[in-house]
Amino acid sequence: MAENPAAAVTQTRIAADIGVVTISKPPVNPLSSDVCAGLLAAFDEFERAKVRVVIIAADPSAKIWSAGHDIREIPLDGHDAVTWTTGFERVLRRVRMCPAPVIAMLHSSVWGAACDLAVTCDLAIGTPRTTFAITPVKLGISYNTGGMAHFLGALPLHIIKEMVFTGDPLSADDAYRFGLLNRLVEPEKLEETTMELAGTIAGRAPLAVTVVKTELRNLTAGASMSADEFEAIQSVRRAAFMSEDLKEGVASFFEKRPPVFRGE
Repeated sequence: MAENPAAAVTQTRIAADIGVVTISKPPVNPLSSDVCAGLLAAFDEFERAKVRVVIIAADPSAKIWSAGHDIREIPLDGHDAVTWTTGFERVLRRVRMCPAPVIAMLHSSVWGAACDLAVTCDLAIGTPRTTFAITPVKLGISYNTGGMAHFLGALPLHIIKEMVFTGDPLSADDAYRFGLLNRLVEPEKLEETTMELAGTIAGRAPLAVTVVKTELRNLTAGASMSADEFEAIQSVRRAAFMSEDLKEGVASFFEKRPPVFRGE
């Protein structure tokens, strides 16, 4: 496995028209700025090589596939943590716009923004340890509208609501039952199953695969909203980012105690 020159926290390899990028920032593999830079560099490498399938994996020795955003990088001055130009949003766009299908190989828990990355991938393979938790409400963080749109179609609406209202995890069995996971396999079969599926796709006509990915991306784009509706949501999000609850949520995370939210 070759080390990605952009960041030591990701490694890449290419074999049989399949590109694999592995996040390696133990113990929780956050989607920090350096990890996102490494992922973007990996997509550059894969697209230059014209791979037919991309796999996003994480160091299997890490207890969590990814804990999502690095809490240390969340601004506490009222600024939005996720904007169009942030590395994480750029990664999501690269996944969606990549000509080749992208598979998430999920050995363990997926938290917060990492859920967004997982559902943005075209396919997902998991194990009984693969749970999904959309956790912003536990920290007082306002989830961005684009991110919310990515979950529509990946899960039933009421399941999404339960996840985002509670921050509690969705089990691997339920994720498979609801179609979020394409395959649910034992840990020792994860890589074999993922590579087998990737190999099958890589053996199909690449131009035709790119066409159907593009068609499905456009056909399942999020519902449009008016400028007024968007601005109303952004106003509420700005208030949440300027709240005392956000500061309390972040402080409680680092102090390892339950937060006390006051709605202020």
